[in-house]
Amino acid sequence: MLLDQIELHRVHRQLRRVNAWADRMHQMSDEELKSQTTILKQELKNGKTLGQILPRAFATVREADYRLLGMYPYDVQVMGAIVLSRGYIAEMKTGEGKTLVATMPLYLNTLSGKGAILVTPNEYLASRDEAQLAPVYRWLGLTVSLGFSEKIKNPKPALKRKWYQSDILYTTASTLAFDYLFNNLADSLNDQYLRPYNYVIIDEVDAVLIDGANSPFVIASTPQLQSNLYALADNFVRILIPGQDIKFNRQEKGVWLTYRGVQKAERYFRLKGLYSLKHRELYRHIALALRAHYYMRKGHDYLVRNGKVVLLDETNGRLMKGMKLNTGLHQAIEQKEHVKVTANQATAASITYASLFALFNKTAGMSGTAKVSENEFINVYNMKVIQIPTNKPVIRRDLPSQVYLTTQEKLMQAINLTLRLHKQGRPILLVAGSVENSEIVSELLLNKGIPHNVLNAFNAAREAAIVKNAGQRGAVTIATNMAGRGTDIKLGPGVKELGGLAVIGTEMLPDRVRLQLAGRAGRQGDPGSSQFFISLEDSFISKASTKRFKKYYRRVLKRRQTGAQPKKLRNPLLRLSLWMLSSRVADSKERSREQTNKYEIAMRIQRNHLYQERQRIMETDTLEKLTFDWLERGLRLYLADHQHWSTKQLRRLINEHITYNLVDIPSNVTRNQQELITYLKHLCQGILTKKIQKLADNQQVNQFYRSALLNALDSCWVDEVDYLSRLRTIVAPWGLAQRDPGYLYQVRALHSYQQMLHRSWRKMVDNLMLSAIMVNKKQQLVVWFN
Repeated sequence: MLLDQIELHRVHRQLRRVNAWADRMHQMSDEELKSQTTILKQELKNGKTLGQILPRAFATVREADYRLLGMYPYDVQVMGAIVLSRGYIAEMKTGEGKTLVATMPLYLNTLSGKGAILVTPNEYLASRDEAQLAPVYRWLGLTVSLGFSEKIKNPKPALKRKWYQSDILYTTASTLAFDYLFNNLADSLNDQYLRPYNYVIIDEVDAVLIDGANSPFVIASTPQLQSNLYALADNFVRILIPGQDIKFNRQEKGVWLTYRGVQKAERYFRLKGLYSLKHRELYRHIALALRAHYYMRKGHDYLVRNGKVVLLDETNGRLMKGMKLNTGLHQAIEQKEHVKVTANQATAASITYASLFALFNKTAGMSGTAKVSENEFINVYNMKVIQIPTNKPVIRRDLPSQVYLTTQEKLMQAINLTLRLHKQGRPILLVAGSVENSEIVSELLLNKGIPHNVLNAFNAAREAAIVKNAGQRGAVTIATNMAGRGTDIKLGPGVKELGGLAVIGTEMLPDRVRLQLAGRAGRQGDPGSSQFFISLEDSFISKASTKRFKKYYRRVLKRRQTGAQPKKLRNPLLRLSLWMLSSRVADSKERSREQTNKYEIAMRIQRNHLYQERQRIMETDTLEKLTFDWLERGLRLYLADHQHWSTKQLRRLINEHITYNLVDIPSNVTRNQQELITYLKHLCQGILTKKIQKLADNQQVNQFYRSALLNALDSCWVDEVDYLSRLRTIVAPWGLAQRDPGYLYQVRALHSYQQMLHRSWRKMVDNLMLSAIMVNKKQQLVVWFN
């Protein structure tokens, strides 16, 4: 707390400097105010720092916001902007106007000419914010763009280059991630569109950097050979009897066959030794089918839409379009749901948010509930969290959670409270923990004759529109945990007098999510309330509870009489147990993200090295020296396969990797390695000289070399990325042997990268020597690699 006070003192001091410019800016004409952009840019060129020009720059935008939007940022909004300009996280409560706050640091950080980006959770919010604020930026002489287009499905690199060259860019985190990967897989400079990353603000930063930390963005490569065992394993799993044929460990999400289950499998598949090496692939498919049936729940973890399995983020109820589970689990779920089983594809490129935003010179973030995860933000991202005071005091009433034994009792009480408040005319936001549960709550309300809206986050634009109107008198809105985040719920006429918006939670949720939901009510000093109903059967509790906790549940359930009235559980020890359970789950998830980040560091180092090498290849005008350097390395690696070479062995090497033609090999060439390498280099140079005679000029020769180099790198990198994704699973069991899986991963990853480079040098020999080249009618170079 002392450190927070020190930081806030610094912020207040800077705020006074901004306010000192306010009257001067207010007295300026429009032309004088617009000219501040040119003046500030010149001051930067003359040696001033961003910190030195911050007061004048912020005062400029503040006045521009007022003249064009009719909104003059409050002092607390300027405080949030100062925190963002330093590369910290500003925690600002819902309704405090974070959208307007971002205008000031974005303007300041783009004055250097290096650009600034604002990242939002979804396209609707990015489009909305850009449309609202673009007039301000353009009025001040800056360019602004969206990083995507709703009308153009696959925009050309030239168009994307125009977007990214804008002074200010509004986009989504996922768009930014995929653009980075595709940009670095381009075959020429004309296909690239990014410029070096400078400054970024992440809206709802905890949703991106915490909730999205374990989900890397992946670009798939060619499909792998499809297994025919998914259907067989699925049919077998359907006949198994839980408790007899299979056992569970719900906390570790483990499920396995019992001795009886193994015997049943051996009879079913007519084999012996299910765990033997030759049946390893079959058992892997059985394990995938078990996990698909007993842990991947429809409505919680995924949905089936239009004949496809679409993953669902249970923390916020959003569809994760375009994302798939790896290791074959996605295909096992598809088989379970009897939809078309898609191909399991190798990974061509991947990146996590941690690595993506580490590429920026400065990263800042905004959220209403980031303080809960402050330690993780500091340790992983080196970002402090500064709490900004609210413009008006928060008068919302956050009532203690009510705990019940069963789901039925809990829902009855939640619905009864909804009915009472609805009769008063108060708007209600009823929160369900999953899509499936939201439908159950909806059915209960329909039975009571209560009209309502249900938000399952299928459509961001519709979602935001409904949430925006959820504060009207008598409105009842059912939503999953995070639906509509980023959109204020403004109270309708007469609602304040009734008590404001009521948030009613129907499940136990992580502390940060609970605070986010409670924060939907009571914006800008409005009245409101939050009340959460919990049962010991909630998914959050059942998945993490201990044996002792389960015994307590069964003991109380046994004593409860059938048909008895719902009764709150008031045991103080029970509340302590629930608090400890919540802390244990939070710690477990944090450790999981920490482990993911450890793995990602190795991937990040390799990816950065590879992308730098690719960029060097694309930017080099004359590649002859680099090409022949790689050629020699590849030849030496091929020759390292044998210490002594016979003429027969050498002829086979030449026919497999250099030329298919018959070659006269001198009898004395195999005496030593140096004579061999000299002979092979001379042979390769002669063949290449004849090959490039078909090309029109040095530009096409260089293009041929570039294609050979990039193809060698990219094809080997696909195998490397695929191996690293599987390596995580391979090293995980070492933790049971008290060995650090992260360390083992780093060692093996380094070794595999060195081997990948060796393979790429060998591949380069094949690409140069065995490829077929021609120039088409348009005088374009066409290359076929073997």
